[in-house]
Amino acid sequence: MTSKKTFEDSKNYTVIIGDISGSKRLNGTDRYQTQLFLKSAIVQINEEFSSCLDAPTTLTKGDEFQALIREPLPAYEIFHALQRMVFPMGLRFGMGVGPIFRMGGRLPIEMDGPAFHRANRALGLAKKHKTNLWFISDMSHFDSLVNTIFELISSIKSKWNERHFQLYWDYQELGTYKMVAQRKNVTPQAICDVLNNSRATDVIQAEKNVKAVLENFALVTMNQT
Repeated sequence: MTSKKTFEDSKNYTVIIGDISGSKRLNGTDRYQTQLFLKSAIVQINEEFSSCLDAPTTLTKGDEFQALIREPLPAYEIFHALQRMVFPMGLRFGMGVGPIFRMGGRLPIEMDGPAFHRANRALGLAKKHKTNLWFISDMSHFDSLVNTIFELISSIKSKWNERHFQLYWDYQELGTYKMVAQRKNVTPQAICDVLNNSRATDVIQAEKNVKAVLENFALVTMNQT
C-alpha cells in the first residue's frame, strides 16, 4: 500500500464545511430528494464562484459538503448564495481559516490541516449555538466579534417567514423600496414597513459591515504571511 505525499501550504485558506439542518429527521425519500436539491445548488456554486474556489465544493457525506476558498469574503458570499438557492431548506456552516495540507488530490476531502479542523469545529459550534454560521481563525478576538454578529443575524432571521426572506432578497438585488414595490405591485411604504418591522434593513447593514470586516481580515493576515 502506497501513501500519498503530503504538501504543507502555509498560506491561509478558508474552508467551509456545511450540512443540512435537521437532515437526520428526514425519511428515506425526503432525504434523497433533499440531497439531490443540494447537489444541484452546489453545481451552480461551483460555476458562479469558480474564480475564487481553490477546490470545487464537494458533497462528502450525503448531506455534508466542503469547499476550499482563497479568502473569507467569498466564502461568506457563498454561504449567502447557497442559503438562497436551497430555501426553505436550512443549512449550517462552519468556516475555518488557516493553512492546509495537500495530499496529492484536488478535492477538499483529499486535503487536511488547521483550516479543515477549524471549519469542522466551527460547524459543531454552529449547531451548539443554534446559529447558521460560525467562524474560527487563529485570531480569537476577531472570531468573537464576527460570531456575535452572526448569532444576532441568525436570531433575527429565525423569526422571518417566506415573505420576509423574499423581500429581503429583492431589496438586496434592487436597492430601493420603490423598485421592490413595483415588482410586488404594492406601495413603497408597504415594503418599507415590512423590512423595518422585521429588522431586515438592520440585517442588511450588519451583513455589509461583516463583509468589510472580512475583507480587512484577509488583508491583515496576508501581510502577516
